[in-house]
Amino acid sequence: MENINILKINDDSMLNEALEIRKKVFTDEKLVPIDIEHDKYDETLDLCYHFIIVYNDINVGTLRCLNMDDNTVKLQRFCFLKEYRNLGLGKKTLAFIENFYKKQGIKKITMDAKYQVSGFYEKCGL
Repeated sequence: MENINILKINDDSMLNEALEIRKKVFTDEKLVPIDIEHDKYDETLDLCYHFIIVYNDINVGTLRCLNMDDNTVKLQRFCFLKEYRNLGLGKKTLAFIENFYKKQGIKKITMDAKYQVSGFYEKCGL
């Protein structure tokens, strides 16, 4: 039976695990230069929330959420390791994030997405 957990990152060790997933996906696989992929929002847990997606006890994905204002959060750096894509984990993660922020009174979730993955977000109703 599959088991998915989405955890809000609360320490440097978890943050480093998330950054390693992002490096594998964005820098190694998609060839995004590290100085573009990694920025000031990755240096501290004070500027935004980071999440790690755990599937069957394996860290398989991550995303970060930047508070734009009191009512809006922006999804950023959302990715999964290649072998864990197309399993429905992204859709479950987005539902979790939407509920997480709704409970905090956030009314709007925005994002920037590359054209290649825009179909995924459309299927999720975004």
